[in-house]
Amino acid sequence: MKLEKKQIKKGEVIEIYTDGASRGNPGPAAWAYIFVKDRNIIHQNCGYIGRATNNTAEYLAIINALKDAEKYTRRQIKIFSDSELVIKQIKKEYRINKPHLSQLCSEVYSLMKRFEKVEFSNVRRENGFVRRTDMLCNECLDMH
Repeated sequence: MKLEKKQIKKGEVIEIYTDGASRGNPGPAAWAYIFVKDRNIIHQNCGYIGRATNNTAEYLAIINALKDAEKYTRRQIKIFSDSELVIKQIKKEYRINKPHLSQLCSEVYSLMKRFEKVEFSNVRRENGFVRRTDMLCNECLDMH
């Protein structure tokens, strides 16, 4: 099922699953995300960062997903990640001690303003959609 952009109706929610990966920490890193509607993947993307930490890659997955999501909707999205640290930092449940992560979190907050509602949830690594984003990250890293 491939949806045309801007085909999300009022009241409908896009679920976004994100992942970041770093081989070494820091090391070669990548991000990935998938958009899911009605349990079907409607869009996916990944990107190579270069040398970065895993937490930086996790934030960049969310940032890139938010930038891309507004092509589909400006309404409600739900973002899922297996990174407890990043999700709890965004939800202000954990303090951010690293300046570069604070800057990335601020960018997330800025992008969130483009939507009616954005929710963040931590999910287990075993989640099928999270496993898919992990696979995309590894494919991206293997190409570089």
